[in-house]
Amino acid sequence: MSKRDLLSASDLGREELENILELTEQMRGKRNTKVLDGRTIGLLFFNRSLRTRVSFEVATVQLGGHCINIFADKEIYDMEPEDQVVMDGKAEEHVKDAAHTLSRYVDALGIRQLRRTESWEMDRHELLLHSYAEHANIPIINLESTLEHPCQAVADMVTMKRNLLNLKGRKFTLAWSDNPKPKNMGPCHSVLTLAATLGMDVTIAHPLGFELDEEIMTTVNARSEDSGGSLRVVNDLAEGARGTDVLYSRSWGAVKYWNDPEREAMVKRSLKSWLIDKETMDLTNNALFMHPLPLRRNVAASDEVVDSPRSVIYDQAENRVHAQKAILAHLMG
Repeated sequence: MSKRDLLSASDLGREELENILELTEQMRGKRNTKVLDGRTIGLLFFNRSLRTRVSFEVATVQLGGHCINIFADKEIYDMEPEDQVVMDGKAEEHVKDAAHTLSRYVDALGIRQLRRTESWEMDRHELLLHSYAEHANIPIINLESTLEHPCQAVADMVTMKRNLLNLKGRKFTLAWSDNPKPKNMGPCHSVLTLAATLGMDVTIAHPLGFELDEEIMTTVNARSEDSGGSLRVVNDLAEGARGTDVLYSRSWGAVKYWNDPEREAMVKRSLKSWLIDKETMDLTNNALFMHPLPLRRNVAASDEVVDSPRSVIYDQAENRVHAQKAILAHLMG
């Protein structure tokens, strides 16, 4: 059986996604199982992490496995992801050699790398992640990248399904929010892809100039059409919130300012009104408030909203453990 990777939310079709959601519920509350008995999961972090790192460790232990964390900035050499290069620069080791080595040490490898250079076109191709997937003989799992965060999105689907039961035809709104720093688009792209896959009526609300990646949007639109859902984009927060069943808040940086964060910061000075407050939530259909965390309180959303009974942000965080148990079992079973 050939190995299976999870690099993108689009790697999951509707049937496979529904099977993982069902498996998540079957595994909820079950601890000390033997699914990963004798197996080791490696987690390679090029960026900081709280929920992803801890939830994957907990998931692995509850499945009977062992987890090793590797922090790239402190513990490993600089890596070269491109083939056929003369390595006379900063990189000490090629990804090919590291991938083959780690394939003999661990049984699956998760990787987080949020890269931001001066080129969106370069960063969106995620050379390091895909180089590991190409050269490793074990499953590679995307723990969040510049373009995608599939594990977060699966947990988000679990959270919505537990609250709304049937997601097909439900209204889902992804709303841009402010943040002092330019944020990556990974959680946004992945949750949109899976919401469209399950037939939700998807709305994206963002200011002009903060459009999401065109290729991802093409995928989201195609999945909406295939599933009987819908997709629309609005440039007004109130319009996006009106009548929705789920209001999902997340900031993301603008592609047009990818190489100019100072310019983006100037533009965002006029966008402070893009904050989810009680008045915004009152426009919804008693919606769930969701955010993948970390969340800047009273910048992305008010304390009143974050701490309200309709906020399910901690359920999202908890469901990372359950969803990742299902993902690991699915990829390695």
